[in-house]
Amino acid sequence: MKKGLLILFLLSSLFVFSQKEKSKERVKMEELQAQKETITKLEKERLKEKVVSINERLKSNVITEEEAEKLKKAAAEQHALNIENQYDLIDLNIDLIKRNQKDTLANDYYIKAGAILTDTKRMSAVDSIPSVFLAASYVGFGINSVLDQTQDTYKDIGFSMQVGVRFTTVFSRKTPEYRLNYGVGADFNILSIKDNKIFSDAANQAQLVSTPLAIEKSNLVLTNLIFPVHFEYGKIDTDYEGKRAKYDLYSGWNYGIGGFLGTKLASGHGFKYDDEGEDVIVSIQRKYNTENFLYGLSAYAGYGMFKLNVKYYLNSIFKSSNANGNILMVGVLLGY
Repeated sequence: MKKGLLILFLLSSLFVFSQKEKSKERVKMEELQAQKETITKLEKERLKEKVVSINERLKSNVITEEEAEKLKKAAAEQHALNIENQYDLIDLNIDLIKRNQKDTLANDYYIKAGAILTDTKRMSAVDSIPSVFLAASYVGFGINSVLDQTQDTYKDIGFSMQVGVRFTTVFSRKTPEYRLNYGVGADFNILSIKDNKIFSDAANQAQLVSTPLAIEKSNLVLTNLIFPVHFEYGKIDTDYEGKRAKYDLYSGWNYGIGGFLGTKLASGHGFKYDDEGEDVIVSIQRKYNTENFLYGLSAYAGYGMFKLNVKYYLNSIFKSSNANGNILMVGVLLGY
């Protein structure tokens, strides 16, 4: 009985091990297939550089137009042959994996035969697979306005700022133009108040009241912790300049739509008034009965690192106040 259980255990272990090996081989073959696309992009890039150089020589009258056409044709044939040879090399590796069931053998062979690659400085980058997970910091500046005001309380334009960390997950290497952006950041909104009014926090309810003071400036300042999430679509290139290939999120036009959740970090009221020719500045930090749970909609569009962002808070500013409303932010994001 014990002997039978031991045999059963060994057989099951072999089955699990073989399944892992198959999975490993399949992953390696998928990686090799993906390298065909990176090789094509690299060869096209090098061909483009040569064509630019030829055109510059033609413009400087170093070569004739006929010579330029011959050089371009020769360069195109060379890089087409480079692509063909490297495709053959990859197919050979895939055949080796299938035939020998040992991806280490094929991998060693591929590295040794890798001299076929035309750019040896970037062999390791071309041979790698870009990570589907990326991260970067971002900052944003813009203006805000309060919509659906309980009263005509706020000036048309205030100031807003954003700062945070953005994470990106590419859904599939086959379609990297579709991805998910998410992160954590802080929003700062300065809302300018009209007329000669300041906030009163009586009975735990923020109310704007008139004051006999000669108010020159009155602001409500809100600081929020925000967790944005966007579905993003747009061009994405693969960068081979480093030791490992990586996706370049800033290589073209990108569009995102989504929303955010958040919580209030701080709220304050500041105002400046004139007292017999002397400027007096008052800054007060209070809860002012503002909403703690924040949520809203967000969208952006832009080229490279620069994006125009629109964000709308669906929650009202206060739980209850005669100065309530919803904040609309419009600004520029850098690095998102």
